[in-house]
Amino acid sequence: MERDARYAAVAVFALAAIAAAFAFVWWYSGRADRRVYENYEIYFEGSVSGLAQGSPVRYLGVDVGRVRRLSVARDDPGRVKVVAEVDAAAPLSGATRARLGLLGLTGLLYIDLQLDAEADPDAALARGVNHPVIPARKGGIEAFIERLPDLVTRVSEVMTRIEKLLDEENVQAVGDSLSDIRAATNELPALAKDAAALTADLREAAAETTALARRLNALAEKSEPATESALENGRVAAEKLASAAGSLERIMTANEAALTRAAGQGTAELQQLLIDMRDASAEVRALAQELRERPSSLLREAPERGVEIAP
Repeated sequence: MERDARYAAVAVFALAAIAAAFAFVWWYSGRADRRVYENYEIYFEGSVSGLAQGSPVRYLGVDVGRVRRLSVARDDPGRVKVVAEVDAAAPLSGATRARLGLLGLTGLLYIDLQLDAEADPDAALARGVNHPVIPARKGGIEAFIERLPDLVTRVSEVMTRIEKLLDEENVQAVGDSLSDIRAATNELPALAKDAAALTADLREAAAETTALARRLNALAEKSEPATESALENGRVAAEKLASAAGSLERIMTANEAALTRAAGQGTAELQQLLIDMRDASAEVRALAQELRERPSSLLREAPERGVEIAP
């Protein structure tokens, strides 16, 4: 009796599992969907890999139908004919356009229906072979698929360049550069110490130069009064010499006749004396003139003048 009860429980569980499986298949196949659908034709240029029978059709992101059939267009082997059933309540119009969209990261595609702002929404859809035709336009997926070969080529070229960049010669060169940088970094502390010592020496030299400049300024300030006094004395002496030379000249001129008569036979000697006195008076007058013009000649010699003639 107990064994029969166990068999009955297993049978009930199996029947329940079978009923659940049928219910899931019935729900997934859309038998429970009470909406009314209308068929439309959509023609896509190129490959639609990832789109299959039963793929969803969405209007602005809302599920409004599914794909019923896919086939290659008879009149144009470069296009794919898709027959999709769309909810009759969906607001399709002449401005509706279809494009392919990607379902997450699964690689599967769906049909995305959108409105074209430049199209006339009041226009009717064109008639296809059996059903109205929803015009298709390229989306991001088609553009990506079209550019995929070029992208693969560019990636291959980049990888080739990276391989060339990372060959053994370049890796060795980078290693040598890093070794040089490491060696230079190790020498930086010694260079920093040398730079600090040089800076200290420069500061000490600058301090000594400043002290020497101060001493020279003090010496110049102390010697300035004496220098000015010597120059002033030179000017006074020059004035006196000029005055004496003038007096001597006047005396000689006034008494020249009397001295000549009194000299008698010593006239020649007296005349020579007068000439010498005139020369001395001229030299004294010239010295006085130079002292007036350049009093500093008493302190330093005048630079030599003239033009040197090569032998």
